[in-house]
Amino acid sequence: MKRDIFALAAIWMLATGGAFAQQEAQPACPASGADGPAELHRSWILEGWERAPGDPAFKFADKLGRYYDLAGEGVFYDDLAPNFRTVRRAADYGAMWEGPFNNMRAAIHAVSDGPDAIVGERVASTTLEFVARLETKDGAVTAIIDRSQLGWECDGRRWVIRHEHNSARAVSESEIAPFLSRETGRK
Repeated sequence: MKRDIFALAAIWMLATGGAFAQQEAQPACPASGADGPAELHRSWILEGWERAPGDPAFKFADKLGRYYDLAGEGVFYDDLAPNFRTVRRAADYGAMWEGPFNNMRAAIHAVSDGPDAIVGERVASTTLEFVARLETKDGAVTAIIDRSQLGWECDGRRWVIRHEHNSARAVSESEIAPFLSRETGRK
């Protein structure tokens, strides 16, 4: 009887110990703070997609690689994308944007609403609205308001974007000016 109890106890310890060890091997990604999904979404637009006159060539991997698993798959859509393409790999999404962004003199952004987040242990969803003033090298200016939804996955080390949907509408520069001036005051 004692031998059976020891055997059961050993089996239980091995079974639960293995599960605990497995959990410890996969550290949780932060739910909030600078490396949490909401603040990552904010920095993704305000730093990643920002372009000032005189900036070096836009290279997606250099500027935005920290937010994506560049070798991974997902669903990436933006209604301003060339040919309205939906792509399934982050690296392809980035390559699609390099030409248009390198044709820009400036891309200035501000957050106008959010971010809002739902965060679990392995997945998170964030949304925010941003405004942008996009100026091409030939001086053409487009002002937009854009609703952005990002689906994040914790890869065990960091949050990465797996799903992205951005929907924009063109507006007048005067409609976005208050948000841009407020953001400029924070920098």
